Amino acid sequence: LRASGIPQKNKVVGRCLPTPRGHTLPLHHLPIFAPNHAVTKFCFWYSVSLLKKTKSSGELLWCRPTHTCITISLLGCVTKM
Repeated sequence: LRASGIPQKNKVVGRCLPTPRGHTLPLHHLPIFAPNHAVTKFCFWYSVSLLKKTKSSGELLWCRPTHTCITISLLGCVTKM
């Protein structure tokens, strides 16, 4: 993949499709660094394919960027950026 922007940390959650036999399926939580939403989804399905799972047998539940909060202490005052 060619970098087309500044990568940001995204949290992606996906699972296998429910079947009549198995209703409670484990969720796959993956932190992915990618520049946009489309590349994030591609990286998720690529990493799931390494687990021998296919796109047709799974679903993407949500994909959101995670924002990091940096706390700086200046002269006893706590500031969040």
